[in-house]
Amino acid sequence: MNEKSIINNLSTISLPQIKERIKRIIEDIPKEKGKIITYSKNFTLSLSNYCINQCKYCFYNHKIFSETGNKNTILLENDKISILVENALKYDCKEGLLISGEDPGSFPEVKVKLERLKIRNYIFYVKKVCDFLLNKKILPHINIGLVKIDDFKILKEYTASMGLMLESTSPRLYEKGGVHENSPSKLPNKRIKHLINAGKLKIPFTTGLLIGIGESLKDRIKDLLLIKNIHEKYGHIQEIIIQNFEKKEGINYQPKRKVPIEELLKITGIARIMFNNEISIQVPPNLISGFEKDFIEMGINDFGGISPITIDHINPKKKWPQIENLKKICKMNGYNLKERLAVYDKFKNNSSFLSKRVRNIIHKYTQIKEI
Repeated sequence: MNEKSIINNLSTISLPQIKERIKRIIEDIPKEKGKIITYSKNFTLSLSNYCINQCKYCFYNHKIFSETGNKNTILLENDKISILVENALKYDCKEGLLISGEDPGSFPEVKVKLERLKIRNYIFYVKKVCDFLLNKKILPHINIGLVKIDDFKILKEYTASMGLMLESTSPRLYEKGGVHENSPSKLPNKRIKHLINAGKLKIPFTTGLLIGIGESLKDRIKDLLLIKNIHEKYGHIQEIIIQNFEKKEGINYQPKRKVPIEELLKITGIARIMFNNEISIQVPPNLISGFEKDFIEMGINDFGGISPITIDHINPKKKWPQIENLKKICKMNGYNLKERLAVYDKFKNNSSFLSKRVRNIIHKYTQIKEI
């Protein structure tokens, strides 16, 4: 079946049909593995919100952030990093999520600060933060936008996993008036190249779609197929995030029509059908509060990072759920909620994907002898 036929077939499938197909997929999971939904206990280090993109839906960009009365982060200071890490250790966080705007090192303010710190460039600053986390036995997960392949090679030695949301490759988003009109690093060919480079370098990787920014259902399915094709060639994708856009004050993009929950459920279920039991399908629990049962029925098997100490910097008014409450919801629907690390089990002993230093920390948590 060609791509067009697959897209047409999946776009017309109903929610009850999806549920039935997902039931059969779940039945194929070995009984000894059980019915499990995972999450990672993490905390966020927002390294810099300076960004070359001006996505119309973004609250995090330094220009929008300052216009809404917030204080920008040129570079996260060492003392703040230390305080965050010490607090994270008290709460037994095992993952440090490093986020930033795209290419903050190109801004004069950031360059000046790097010079004062005597750090060569932004990538070496990120490397230094990762090194500090590893010394504290915390596994870094990096999501800092596009990076060059040589920078990938540098960071790979210091990370458990990396991520970049594909978001959408719909050409309409890049036209005049589209949400990515002024976002040079959101061009589809650049995002796709990033995913491929991560695969070539064998980096455990997270990607996904942003739903409700002007794309169609067929656009979403096409992008899932694109991710699937890349993964089939390189085998490095560990999870797919289906993330819904949420309105915020002060941003330029204020759509007249919010994506109905049924549409979000449908693309989530389609993702589970497409990726079967090989790759986890994640939805951020703070963005689907009250609909957890519905998404569990649509086949999600991961709730992503949940922090006991830091906010969701992209959706700051959406609070993280309490783990105990999420456990109860999962239990009521026949699942166990289980904590996982920043890198999935299938990679944890693989020296091609992870440095020895990272594997040693993983083994500390999983009590598995190094191979």
